[in-house]
Amino acid sequence: MRLLDAMAFQRARIRRITLIAEDLGPADDGPGTQLSLDHAREKRLRLEPVIDQLNARYGHRVAGPAGAYRKAS
Repeated sequence: MRLLDAMAFQRARIRRITLIAEDLGPADDGPGTQLSLDHAREKRLRLEPVIDQLNARYGHRVAGPAGAYRKAS
């Protein structure tokens, strides 16, 4: 993301980015990190373990994504 921000495109659209992965280790060595250019998705993924901890401590459905709750009338 820093690389794209440094390019300072204002109206240009990037349609494709190609990456080459070298010297990859075996999957048994531990979890990797999947790259994403979606900031909203990244925030949700970082929040999920926290929501899970809250639900484990205080009970099922104490916390969850805001879109999962009905609006109060």
